[in-house]
Amino acid sequence: MFTKRPRQPGPAPDAWGSSSSDDGRSAPARMGVGAQVYVLDSDDDPGTPFPYGPTGIVVRAGGSAWQGVSAIGGSARTWWVEFDSPQIDRDGDGPVESAQVAERFLRLAPPIAPH
Repeated sequence: MFTKRPRQPGPAPDAWGSSSSDDGRSAPARMGVGAQVYVLDSDDDPGTPFPYGPTGIVVRAGGSAWQGVSAIGGSARTWWVEFDSPQIDRDGDGPVESAQVAERFLRLAPPIAPH
């Protein structure tokens, strides 16, 4: 049986999944709804579902995301990504405006520095 640990008090995460402490340090951003992401292109991973490395925003959890299912070779967690522009998948199907993508193919986009 699992025992739920009480949440430690601390700064609340911002819209991008990171939080900053009173000393100005930021916690690493996490994958989740609202995260800006890119899909690995075929140069980074030949098995990627979208070989041209599209960018987009995570709009909701998909598939087994809430169960945290693990499989050989990594997490089976998936996210629905709304792409910045319609995409063609590895099989030539599409164009699609959004798709369910395995977390292992997603990377958080680098943050944009304020001017």
